[in-house]
Amino acid sequence: EYVLNTFCFGYKVGYRFLQTESGACNGNFLGIGADAANVAVQVDQCQGIGLLITNGEFVSFLEPEPTEVVVAPSNTGLVQFSNCAFWGPCNQIAKIAGKGTVGFGDCTFTQWGGKEGTLPAIQARGGTVLVRGCEFRQDRPQIQLGKNVRRAVIAENVFTGAERIANESAGNVQI
Repeated sequence: EYVLNTFCFGYKVGYRFLQTESGACNGNFLGIGADAANVAVQVDQCQGIGLLITNGEFVSFLEPEPTEVVVAPSNTGLVQFSNCAFWGPCNQIAKIAGKGTVGFGDCTFTQWGGKEGTLPAIQARGGTVLVRGCEFRQDRPQIQLGKNVRRAVIAENVFTGAERIANESAGNVQI
């Protein structure tokens, strides 16, 4: 799929990628946006070659548990966000599971942490995670890597306040 300059407003899930009888999606998504969502982007499954999401704007604040990006345990593909902005009073920017790779490059993250302000922007429970050259605009926990994260590279990011990265992974992690 090649998708250019699309926008959705007020949906429970803005963009959802899943497996059907016809297969799973891969493609180039340029200039897409989801505003006033509960989940802006949900990836249940995508093809191995993946989803390339560039110049996106994602805003989640609808209850319950507003989250910008949710990658399900069923996903085995690649999901890349490049030059995207994430904001809105959400609980988390991303909740990542599965065996695939999820990457954020040159992205801006604003307004996360939930009502208590203690949730990390990016919570990874599995797979491979790449976070490079991003800006975290709040003085709150930035990243949590769970024990099932196989690989991670977290490099060249800009933090507001102290760096707060929790690493429980025994995998190949470079911070």
